[in-house]
Amino acid sequence: MTGDPVRVVFHLDHDSRLVGVFCSAVEHQAAHAGFETDHAAQLAKAAGDVCREAISHGGGDGAGIDVTLDSFADRIEIAIHSRGRSLPTIGLEKFALSGAQSAELGGLNGQELLSCVDRVLYAAEGGVARTTLVKFLPAHT
Repeated sequence: MTGDPVRVVFHLDHDSRLVGVFCSAVEHQAAHAGFETDHAAQLAKAAGDVCREAISHGGGDGAGIDVTLDSFADRIEIAIHSRGRSLPTIGLEKFALSGAQSAELGGLNGQELLSCVDRVLYAAEGGVARTTLVKFLPAHT
């Protein structure tokens, strides 16, 4: 991968089927950046689970979520921005379920999420909650 940053911006309506398209883009970009196939798929699954969680808690206003996929020379960052009713920021507390509860819901628990990414950052400002997943490229870990 070249050292030039790459940014792709997505808008996902309240239709969780669109998350699959986004996951394919994450997996492609991660593989292109140098991740092994399994690691690229894990990153895509983690990003998809966070997106589904954001969509499910985004309120009924139909705004959907905005997602940016940034590739830098040393890392990939996936930022999920959700608007709508005032909610706690989507982050690890939303994934801190027991393994059994997580499996029932089809998503990652906090431990699994942290095994797929290197950092989870989150903040809420101006009515927008932002969760950012950071994964450093293999040569930079």
